[in-house]
Amino acid sequence: MIEKLAGQQQIVCECGASQTRTYQADEFDVMVSDARREGFVITKVSGEWQHTCEDCSRPARAQRRLL
Repeated sequence: MIEKLAGQQQIVCECGASQTRTYQADEFDVMVSDARREGFVITKVSGEWQHTCEDCSRPARAQRRLL
């Protein structure tokens, strides 16, 4: 999810892990690029965007490799 507070925003996983910094609204593309660099996996599921940190995405990645 993207949390917004006091004009700042950052990507946060369901587990509560968040990006290392916050971003202005006009830095959306930078925020997404940095999140991916930090290991976040960003996917669209049933029309909704999901933001998953590296630790939480590991089991899903391993399972996809087995299939």
